[in-house]
Amino acid sequence: MPFDRKLKHSLLGAEAIEAGAAPVVAPGPGATGGAMVVRSAGGEEDDGDRMMQTGTDLLELGSWQILKPAWRGHQSAALKLRSRSDSVKQATDTLRTQLLQTMKSHGIGRVAVTAPTSGCGTTYTTLNLALSMAAIPDVTTVLLDLNQRKPGLGEALGHKPVQSMAALLGGEVAYYDYLERYGENLAVGLNSDVPENPSELLQSQSTADVLDEITGGLTPDVILCDMPPLLEYDDVLAFLPQVDGVLLVVDGTKTVAEDIAQCQKMLNGRVPLLGVVLNRGRLPRKKARRR
Repeated sequence: MPFDRKLKHSLLGAEAIEAGAAPVVAPGPGATGGAMVVRSAGGEEDDGDRMMQTGTDLLELGSWQILKPAWRGHQSAALKLRSRSDSVKQATDTLRTQLLQTMKSHGIGRVAVTAPTSGCGTTYTTLNLALSMAAIPDVTTVLLDLNQRKPGLGEALGHKPVQSMAALLGGEVAYYDYLERYGENLAVGLNSDVPENPSELLQSQSTADVLDEITGGLTPDVILCDMPPLLEYDDVLAFLPQVDGVLLVVDGTKTVAEDIAQCQKMLNGRVPLLGVVLNRGRLPRKKARRR
């Protein structure tokens, strides 16, 4: 499907970005609060004591150290993923910086990353954004694979998950036994299977409790949640009470303006739309100059 003309003018004005070209960041149209558009092709204390510590004390006591480290091969694969493309890295770092500034100024900690439809690159964007944030030593990030319709973070990391996200959200396993640590400031929760009731699980009290435990125990600066498409399932709507904002990923080759408008309408009055990330944007053909 060709890039929608109305969408192009809505997001980009009179230009788009060619795949592989230098990334550009601009304010999101009609958005507030610093929204952006990115264009680019073990302690021994018990659990109760641990939850009562401040963020600084937790780091001093090694709260992140109680998380099991990911296998070295998986950590190495994550580093290679981040350094694979300079253009993607630059675009993601720009998105990271603007997003962190917006989050800090508005007291935002939990972000759901979604797309209007499948295939827009939500998982790829979320993972690269988490790795970019982890490159800042002072920023602690938790990345959760909450796309329980089609989990993809494990495959993107070259990691075959062995635990179900449903077990974590259902309270069957503690977060510090589930999450894996990549480096010193990134914790990742992968998913091994698709539950029968992902939407119902996301709006359960146990899910809210687990997220509060992660927030209280690790005091992360950012919790990024990779989510299913907004227009295809009700998972994102079910999960909105647990997040502070939404990042929308669109595909320049197939997303149309009506899709974005519908997403904005669904989110309006619920949570802020923090920005729109445009994948696979294209430059229009230049007209030949008349001599």
